[in-house]
Amino acid sequence: MSKSKAEDPKAKAPARRKAVSKTSRAAEPKVPVRPFGASKVTAGGELKMSLVERVYQTLMAAMDRGELAPGSRIIAAEVAQQLDLSRAPVREALAVLAGQGLVELLPDRGAVLRPMEQHDLAEMYEVLAPIAALGLKAAAGRAQDGDNPALIRAAMAAIREAAANPGEGVAFFQALNNFHYVANAIAQKPYVDFVMRMMQIEYWNRLLVAAIDLDRHAPQYVTNYQRLTDALLESDSRSAEAVILHHVDWCVRLLTPPASE
Repeated sequence: MSKSKAEDPKAKAPARRKAVSKTSRAAEPKVPVRPFGASKVTAGGELKMSLVERVYQTLMAAMDRGELAPGSRIIAAEVAQQLDLSRAPVREALAVLAGQGLVELLPDRGAVLRPMEQHDLAEMYEVLAPIAALGLKAAAGRAQDGDNPALIRAAMAAIREAAANPGEGVAFFQALNNFHYVANAIAQKPYVDFVMRMMQIEYWNRLLVAAIDLDRHAPQYVTNYQRLTDALLESDSRSAEAVILHHVDWCVRLLTPPASE
């Protein structure tokens, strides 16, 4: 009887090893989750935007038509009419955008598109730099996986194509943004992507067009992003970080007037 009892724990050991094996398989990584900042896709392949996104895009379109400028009052009734909605949900969306820094809610004027000076844009670059660097460093480690090299090259090609038409400044800056969104997706860093998109970069783009002379400076943008592309394709995370931080420093200098003597 004593010998039989001594052997019992050994008899149960394989069952415990099997349970551990099941736990290990369950912990294997799944298919990467879509970035938080990406619009949802319907079964028909169309993008599905939230109410806040729809209001945001309506405001950006009004800026492109010259109907809205920084500091301008946003008429909720007009936005509601364009979206075929009542005023209440539009006001709620504007309150969300106010929390994100795009809109200011003033007691005497209501909702106003937040004004930004060049020093504000420079500060946005400084805030964005370490966030973008985090995504790029991680992307460098996955840049050679699957179709990732082709995705990176395509994003760079889009920048070159946009740079050939500097008069379309918003499209050029959007191509730069898309490069980072592609890198964030490759990096599998959804929170990095989420934070970048939450900074209202599309609004920022429209102000950068007025602040930066792309006829003069677009070639340097292209050079900087080609260096970034090379660093990613070489899986060189340190170089990718160094290039983006150098690029941001250059952008800040463009937006910061020299101190008066």
